[in-house]
Amino acid sequence: MQCRSMASESATASQALNPKLERSHPPKSMTMYKKPFAQRKQYLFSEYEGQFVSSPAVVVVQHHNLNGSEQLDYRRELKVNAQGARLMIVRSKMIKAVLRNTRFTNLGSLFSGPTAIVYWEAAERDGFDSMLAVKQAMDLTKKQKRVVLMGAKYGDTLLNPAMMKEFVGLPHIDQLRAQVLGVIQSPAQQLTSVLQRIPQRLVGVLEQRANGDGEAKAK
Repeated sequence: MQCRSMASESATASQALNPKLERSHPPKSMTMYKKPFAQRKQYLFSEYEGQFVSSPAVVVVQHHNLNGSEQLDYRRELKVNAQGARLMIVRSKMIKAVLRNTRFTNLGSLFSGPTAIVYWEAAERDGFDSMLAVKQAMDLTKKQKRVVLMGAKYGDTLLNPAMMKEFVGLPHIDQLRAQVLGVIQSPAQQLTSVLQRIPQRLVGVLEQRANGDGEAKAK
């Protein structure tokens, strides 16, 4: 009884703390037998949902016969070399229920077989770079022989494996900003140069016109 009470309190606390995904229809709250879902399932549902709301990105991976030692090493690599990334082994059926009727519904098809998610907590801390963190996590995952990248969500954008490869090739955000600024500034400089030349041209035209009028009168 005490264990059930603790599980109930844990599930209630998790539901209170974790934010909710926007849905076109509310999630089911009862089983097909008209009974409330078990406290453990309620806890997992709330936990999974919270990661998709609060984490700046979620990378979906499929793991094949990853033993305890390999899983521990993978977790450590992610945490140390991907800006505190976490690995969570998930229940595919449960996470599909979490994503159903949300903007991430299509991501549910990636959860087949033994799957896990890579996510980030406390992303608002100073110095955190979400784009770099995802790239680092992807690079680390590619080195794992028994782990396969399935897809990801970055912000509100869904990425398939092909898009993830392109994502890795994108320049850093600071470089992108510099490129955009260069595109904006370049035409502006050209426009300024043109505007500066207009008065000179206008003066030249007026002088020519004046000279022409003077010559005509002299004749």
